[in-house]
Amino acid sequence: MSLCGDDHPKLIARINRIEGQVRGLKKMVKDDRDCLQVLKQIAAAGGALRSLGSVILEDHLKGCVATAIQNKDHEAELITEVVDIFNKFSR
Repeated sequence: MSLCGDDHPKLIARINRIEGQVRGLKKMVKDDRDCLQVLKQIAAAGGALRSLGSVILEDHLKGCVATAIQNKDHEAELITEVVDIFNKFSR
């Protein structure tokens, strides 16, 4: 199954920003920056990843899962997969 949603350029832009945050984090550690500054950057990168995941999950629910339920095509299996993903996000 391919990625749901059709705004891949926006997703790529988000991923590029996250990648920049992680590179910045690496530089902060190399430069022996203050622990609290490093922790704030870790929190920011983690939040950005969670936000990206939420966007992709929403697209998945609105696209792939909704279509499968309407077509009665493996909907129980997809719902189980979504529950598993929700559980991973809630950790």
